[in-house]
Amino acid sequence: MTGSPSGATLVGSLACQRDSFYRKDFETIVLKCDKALKNDNYEIELLDTILFPEGGGQPSDTGKIEVLGSNRTIIVSLVFRSRLRAVHLVDEYVQPGSKVRISIDWDRRLDFMQQHTGQHLLSALLENEWGLKTVSWSMGGVPTPKRSQLGPSDFFNYIEIERKLSKDEVSKLSLLCNRYITVDPQKIEVIERKLDSTGPEVDTSKIPDNYDLEKGTLRTIDIGQLDSNPCCGTHLKNTFQIGSIFISPAQSSVRGSNSRLSFMCGSRVLNYTDSMHSIVNSSKVLLSCGEIDVPQKLKLQRDANQKSVKREQFWMKQAAGSTAENLIGQLGGKKKAHLVMDEYGMPSYISCLQKELASRILLRKLDRYLVVLCGRDKATGAGTVLISSDSCEEIDAVSTKLSKIVSKLKGGTGNKGGKWQGKVTEFGKGEWTTLCQYLCELY
Repeated sequence: MTGSPSGATLVGSLACQRDSFYRKDFETIVLKCDKALKNDNYEIELLDTILFPEGGGQPSDTGKIEVLGSNRTIIVSLVFRSRLRAVHLVDEYVQPGSKVRISIDWDRRLDFMQQHTGQHLLSALLENEWGLKTVSWSMGGVPTPKRSQLGPSDFFNYIEIERKLSKDEVSKLSLLCNRYITVDPQKIEVIERKLDSTGPEVDTSKIPDNYDLEKGTLRTIDIGQLDSNPCCGTHLKNTFQIGSIFISPAQSSVRGSNSRLSFMCGSRVLNYTDSMHSIVNSSKVLLSCGEIDVPQKLKLQRDANQKSVKREQFWMKQAAGSTAENLIGQLGGKKKAHLVMDEYGMPSYISCLQKELASRILLRKLDRYLVVLCGRDKATGAGTVLISSDSCEEIDAVSTKLSKIVSKLKGGTGNKGGKWQGKVTEFGKGEWTTLCQYLCELY
């Protein structure tokens, strides 16, 4: 066990790195607990830890810290590396010197190990069989503050390689990977090295600049005779524990001729299969067909919907033109007109109507006019307001009055003027009725 000046075990020789299956709980001592700089959390350093700090493309473990001799159990939301030290992020202060018991979210750890070891196997076979090096990789299936809910496809990982694989190459790669998982499993060893140690030369080009190899530990992950690569992450004992691997034939081009190859391993494959099976079954019921006919049925539905949209747009324009003529007729002595639509006053129709109205006003060279269009969609409670006038003063006065009647009305004039457009996220109680009454009295 390698120690720092403070006595802490250095990253590279942590308990979780020496043996990923070491224990699911672990007793140790708190060496340091400082207030985090950016939030209300605390940063704890321990004598040693079974919680892996994020690195090498692998997210950190999560778990709990139980302060022995008390009833306190604290959530560890993140573990990160600060040079050679593992830092645990928690939301409570723990006195240095306290004896604690760490427990790990084992399902998360096992899932990450299956993905990470699967990536090593995949990369090794790509290089051995086709001479394709892995440029980078990314692990999927990790919720973030911006995206807490993940869909089935979000659990794919990807590796970036130097070109796209053909369909046959993807099939061969899948067979090779599953062969080494099922019928020819390979032993996985973690080898600790020093820079001056004898043995095969190790490529250290991808090791972070802020990791001090002179004081730290250089680790390689050896998969039988297939591969030996430096890595700081946690890994399985053998390729059989990967369980299974699914490589998606769909690839995306990135950075010129490079390609992203998506894959998932272990329990994710089963979960993805369950999700896809549920989606296909629901589609069969909705489309009244067998699974083999789902794509064709969807295409027919899409084509029919496109035709329906075109028909709707045609008749919307016809209706808007007719309504615009009626509004022009209403611009009599007062030169004011309005329209309220309560049932189908969608923004698309109100906008279409305004365009038809504007073209007619221009054609007739009308002046000193004022038209107010209001629409509401009862299903959502939202609405649209459009004010057209050749008088900026009229527009300002009416928009100000309407904004007082409808509290959630927000809008403004366009760059060309002559029009004020507003949106209502939701009409308050009685606001629609008051709005209609005001417009009827004014016009």
